[in-house]
Amino acid sequence: MTTAIPLTLHLLVLIGLYELAAGIAGFTGRIDWRAMMEEFERSPSLAFVTGFVVFVIGGVMIMNHHHWTDLLAIIVSAIAWIALVEGLLIMIAARPLLIFFRPVVVNQRMISLFAATFGIVLIILGLTGRADPIAI
Repeated sequence: MTTAIPLTLHLLVLIGLYELAAGIAGFTGRIDWRAMMEEFERSPSLAFVTGFVVFVIGGVMIMNHHHWTDLLAIIVSAIAWIALVEGLLIMIAARPLLIFFRPVVVNQRMISLFAATFGIVLIILGLTGRADPIAI
């Protein structure tokens, strides 16, 4: 696929590596999604700091990559906005958000498989994509 912005390809690979690592960590038992959510519920400070970090990452991505010019750029920009909003929600309403997502993390293997697969897809898109500002 072709994108107008070279940064798009780099961000796809980085986001993909993050997702792949999360998936592998879930499969190997390095992290336990349910236990992690319970820890967030017990520690409002941890939830707030995590929300702040996610918010900052989303915000920095938006400041550097707010492009809606092609499919690859849209994917990266959408992920950035999702991170920003998720970070804000974790900071201001962590408990309702955790309650909402609790059914999603019940199946550790399924959520890990989704994360790893999504990560692989993003990595492939980033590594096989082509940046050509003139073609778009």
